[in-house]
Amino acid sequence: MLTISHEQIQAVYSMEQCIGDMKEAFRLYMENKTKAPVRTIIEHALPNANTLYMPSYIEGLEYETVKVVSIFPNNKEAGLPTLQGIILLTETNHGRHLATIEASGLTVLRTGAAAGVATEYLANKDATSLSILGCGAQARGQFEAVCSVRPITKVFLWNRSLEKSLAFKEEIESKYRWKGDVYICESANEAAANADVLCLSTKSNEALFDADVLRLGVHINAIGAYRPDLEEFGFDTLQRADQVWVDTIEGAKHEAGDLIQPIDSGLWSWEDVKGEVAELVVGKKAGRVGKEDITIYKSVGIAYMDTIAATKVYNLVNKQTQANQT
Repeated sequence: MLTISHEQIQAVYSMEQCIGDMKEAFRLYMENKTKAPVRTIIEHALPNANTLYMPSYIEGLEYETVKVVSIFPNNKEAGLPTLQGIILLTETNHGRHLATIEASGLTVLRTGAAAGVATEYLANKDATSLSILGCGAQARGQFEAVCSVRPITKVFLWNRSLEKSLAFKEEIESKYRWKGDVYICESANEAAANADVLCLSTKSNEALFDADVLRLGVHINAIGAYRPDLEEFGFDTLQRADQVWVDTIEGAKHEAGDLIQPIDSGLWSWEDVKGEVAELVVGKKAGRVGKEDITIYKSVGIAYMDTIAATKVYNLVNKQTQANQT
């Protein structure tokens, strides 16, 4: 059985490849070839600490995965990552366990790639400014994905901790060797006001910005809030939105606090959701209608994304390993 590290994933698997694989995953989902029950969340004694368990199987591909992700927000005090995870990959012809794969980096990659797909179908084609609220690990995937599908020239960053914003700015300019302009914003409203594409990647329990600062035509990827008690945008943003899309309706009904809270308050309805992003990929539904439309992609994640990404990574690493042995 292979053990695949984050470094090995980076060496063989790009954001562009992952975006293509997420489109394939969405098509398989629309063909009813994916099985991915809503994840189990185990809450722990420490504040906001929990572990997520996510199984998934893809028919035809004949692989399944179980991903276990632990989220411990106070780990930074111990010098440890907030998010730690592992994926077990199994082939489903004979039930052989093929690999354990470091999940944290792959989760960032596939979450970013899925948002990249949504951005490709929903954002204005001439979008040049990207704003990111929350500069943790997931922000990296959002940056890479949006820049892969839109001609971004300006990036605006905001984080509650200025230190994280500065570190991400330096990373963008050095690791990614990006030639555009990067700005640190003093407030979430300032960053949101400058966005053609706005990415939300926090674990906030209250709206990060006021809807009236949003530009006409902005597209929003909201990927950080994954529990009913969390929200990154408020009802005022839903009121301004022309279209709201989700990764899956089932997952959103269980976990998308940004939507659940206004619905439970009687302010909004599940009927107001335009559809699932997979419907855009297969052409079942149309996305943006007008240049000034405000669009939202709300994601809580779905395990079949992990299965297809893990399968592709395993095949690439296994091929490379066999080549090195000959």
